[in-house]
Amino acid sequence: MKKRRGFNWFAVLMLMVLTYFSTVLISQQLHLSQVSESQRIADKKLAAAQAENERLRREYAELQNLDNIEKIAREDLGLAKDGELPYQLAH
Repeated sequence: MKKRRGFNWFAVLMLMVLTYFSTVLISQQLHLSQVSESQRIADKKLAAAQAENERLRREYAELQNLDNIEKIAREDLGLAKDGELPYQLAH
């Protein structure tokens, strides 16, 4: 029996299949890394928004207290009750 020494189409086909699947695998890995980075950025933004939300909730709760409202009116806005004279410290 004589072996045929021609062009090996099977090897070419296997090389093409291997190249295709390697390309698909690499592109999926790149896409996953981009999604992972987007997730990390979104998590950071969410944590910052949650912290700001908590700060605003505390501030809102403080503004529900009449003593705090009076303190802000006196100290920050310079308001006074009837019969009182507001004063400012000289710097």
